[in-house]
Amino acid sequence: LLSRIQHYLGSTHEFIPLHPAFGCRIDASSVTDDALRRLVRPLPASGGLCVLDLITRRLFASALQPLVGSGEVPCQDREGALAALRTRPIETFDFHHPNAVTAHWARENFEVLGHRLSLELAQRCALPVREVAFWVDALFRFAATPVENSGRVRALAESSHAGNPAEGEAMERLEALLGLVSLLMRVVLVADDLEGFSADETAALRLAAFLGSLRQSVERLDVILSLNQDIWQSAFVPRLSGGLADRLSEVVIELDPLTESEMVALLDSRVPGLGNRVLDRIDVDSAGTHARGLIRAAGIAWLKATAMDSTHASAPAAVPAAAFPSFSPPAAAEEVAPPEMEPVVETAQEEPVAQAAEPVVVETPVAAASPFSAFVETAPVVMEEPAAWPA
Repeated sequence: LLSRIQHYLGSTHEFIPLHPAFGCRIDASSVTDDALRRLVRPLPASGGLCVLDLITRRLFASALQPLVGSGEVPCQDREGALAALRTRPIETFDFHHPNAVTAHWARENFEVLGHRLSLELAQRCALPVREVAFWVDALFRFAATPVENSGRVRALAESSHAGNPAEGEAMERLEALLGLVSLLMRVVLVADDLEGFSADETAALRLAAFLGSLRQSVERLDVILSLNQDIWQSAFVPRLSGGLADRLSEVVIELDPLTESEMVALLDSRVPGLGNRVLDRIDVDSAGTHARGLIRAAGIAWLKATAMDSTHASAPAAVPAAAFPSFSPPAAAEEVAPPEMEPVVETAQEEPVAQAAEPVVVETPVAAASPFSAFVETAPVVMEEPAAWPA
């Protein structure tokens, strides 16, 4: 479910998965790492550029426009420069292209220009200039470093925690980062894998207060909490005030058991046209009628059919192999909760579809990834399909 939401809204929303440290701690430092891990994912066929490169260029082009328009930044062809900043920000601020005159001029004058860009961006996102200036400087150094320099991501990660900021300063630094990104798109924080909070009510209270504070500071920020109903009842509800609990559960999405037609449709999405046949090979009573158990049982049934097909290769095939398209098990982030699960998602008023913050949707185990991996893991390798289902 989370994967599909991201697929539908990925062009207008930046989804950032949160990874609890030690199983039950989500704070400013960990979320900063999660945000950078997501933003430095490489772009396809880009020669080493990542999403953060494009975000930086667009931010700088946007902040420079009023300075050029007012004449504070002198320009021989003001209208042409403004048009380039508005319509071609990525090319205009390409620090690696020899003909990107604006980018090279900005590099040479950044000591003065950086402060003016920081003031402009801080006013737009209504956040402290000091922390915005910190990220303007860090993003400039990141974007201006040659993409073939393998240490530029590491240098950015280290600079994000420079000076070992106290908790309050780290929070302001995180708010500034998310505020800058939210100037270009809505930002959605996705908190999943929250089983570690089940035995720690204090950690659950800290998480709720932390998310509430973030959403008040960053206007275009939404949060999705995905967890089992029993964790919500045992860890969150006992310690939350009525107002905070109401805000976290403003929008609740409960994952009901699937009907037979919905089960067939889900299986058809993996093996088009074979949903009914796969469902016939599943013991629904033991698998359950929620997507997670159903997909797991379908994968096991497919493997068994494949094994039997290889064992009894001499037996006549009931259906030609070509009739069975390849079958790909689900990526973890797409699985849906078992029967006891319930979701809660809080949605901002501005955009009703996937905005907002909060709890309870799906327990979605996400495999441990490298420090800067993408949110949705790639689908597993497609398995060879059975030549025919056994009678």
